[in-house]
Amino acid sequence: MDILLVETKKGAEIDSSLRGFNSRLVWSVLGLLAIVIFGLLAAPGCTPPAPEVGRLAPDFTLSDLEGNSVTLSDFRGKVVFINFWTTRCPSCRAMMPVIEAIYQEYKGEDVVVISVNLFEAENVVRQYVQRGDYSWTFVIDTTGEVANNYSITTIPTSFFVDKEGIIRAVNVGAMTKRAMESRLAEAMK
Repeated sequence: MDILLVETKKGAEIDSSLRGFNSRLVWSVLGLLAIVIFGLLAAPGCTPPAPEVGRLAPDFTLSDLEGNSVTLSDFRGKVVFINFWTTRCPSCRAMMPVIEAIYQEYKGEDVVVISVNLFEAENVVRQYVQRGDYSWTFVIDTTGEVANNYSITTIPTSFFVDKEGIIRAVNVGAMTKRAMESRLAEAMK
């Protein structure tokens, strides 16, 4: 009986040391696997490039306030002014009448304005647009996917896209009419 107990204790000691070895091995393998996966995802070509001047604007399709699909690439051949905003943003609200003036001035020159609202309810956006009597295209990014693809960290942020879909100017923060005209001129070259 005594010999049997000793063997059981030794077996238990061996099992617990193997368990410790196995768990360290598993965690080491998982850690290495995570590093490899992260490295592959961060490698060039595995993640979409951040939108910047000189690069193709990331395409998107969102619904406008009438329920129609709006796809950026459908506007190839036109200059597109994309503005990311919310109704809660004071700088965004201050820019809206200026964007309306720009839209009215340039709409006959193949310029499209798309305001991408971030995360707000359609009825809130619709009411704001109707109260301001704004007449350009408004879409809502309810998931944040488009904002993520455009690396939006600050609102308002605006992109000016040329007729080939290339970003020609980016502005982070509020803009004056003169600044908007200057950025549009860059995209219209």
